[in-house]
Amino acid sequence: MIYDVIVSGVGPAGAAFLKQLEGSGLKVLALEKERFPRKKLCAGGLTPKAYALINNLFGGVDRVVRCKVFSFHLFNGSDEVVVSSSQPLTYLTDREELDNFLFEKASGIFEIHTGEPVVDVELEEDMVKVITDRGSYWCRCLIAADGANSRIARKLKVKRKFGFTYEGDFDCKWNKEIVIDFTDFEWGYYWLFPKGDFVTAGLGEFKNYRDLRKRFAFFNRKHGIKDNSFYEGGFPIPVGQKKNDVLRNRVIFLGDAGGLVDPLTGEGIYYAVKSGVYAAEVVKKVFEDGKFENLSVYKRLIDKDMGSEFWWAKVVGGIFFHFKGLNFYLVRKSREIGELTAKLLSGKIGYKEAVKTFFRLAPKVLLR
Repeated sequence: MIYDVIVSGVGPAGAAFLKQLEGSGLKVLALEKERFPRKKLCAGGLTPKAYALINNLFGGVDRVVRCKVFSFHLFNGSDEVVVSSSQPLTYLTDREELDNFLFEKASGIFEIHTGEPVVDVELEEDMVKVITDRGSYWCRCLIAADGANSRIARKLKVKRKFGFTYEGDFDCKWNKEIVIDFTDFEWGYYWLFPKGDFVTAGLGEFKNYRDLRKRFAFFNRKHGIKDNSFYEGGFPIPVGQKKNDVLRNRVIFLGDAGGLVDPLTGEGIYYAVKSGVYAAEVVKKVFEDGKFENLSVYKRLIDKDMGSEFWWAKVVGGIFFHFKGLNFYLVRKSREIGELTAKLLSGKIGYKEAVKTFFRLAPKVLLR
């Protein structure tokens, strides 16, 4: 069977691509290795920009928002500062519920096969052969949205850098807001996200990956999480770059499969959905014009929009992790820097603008 487009993976990136492609008239097949609803470990936080993007595209996302968070409790050793806002800083979801919601919204638009993993791909001159555990399909364009462990990315040797994370869901109530602890991390943090009748705790590190499970247990004790987890595990997390390897001939890589994750906060949902929207717009135009060389527009969009932000994220991370104590002092002493920190962590302000604002405010605070 020959399709115009095959999509591998119907998580946030793949679902966004399908939704944005709705009404295009293209013959599309989506392949998902699992069946929904499916359990997925993830912090599950939606920044305001991610919340707005998903709600504008799919509508009704509030039905899977478990908590709205208005403050972050930040730790460095025994030092604690709180940054707050009158508007939500983060919308917390359970990824099982969020992904099932997005899958339901994308279902019925195109043909979808669940429980059918892609096991291999072969690039032909003007076609891509997609091999699953049930058979083979051909398409004129393949969308790889199959996550951090993407088989397609490995097969086509996509260049991605990785950090690692370990997390778990705990069956306990948490009456506090979000906790973020930077103690002894070279480039990462521990988090606690309340989700009503359970909490998600985890840690991620982009430089020192040693003893993640042991460190996870230490931070859980530090912050009073004593209940046994009902689900936990570790997995790699890709790191976004200034220039991203997201295109191979007629294969486009979305979200984690293309390494599109914030290298400081680890946020991936926004970039997954946004990459799906960009890819759909480029694919529609390519099929209208018949110029498949213009799939390269997708890479240019990703590098211009996301690559620049990823580069500035590394600048901000370098400043923060080299001077954690000083940064905590400035947040405590300056309401404006505290507000800036809240905006940055919630994605309400870009990294470049945040750097400029920080260096305008910091000298004034230090000279008081």
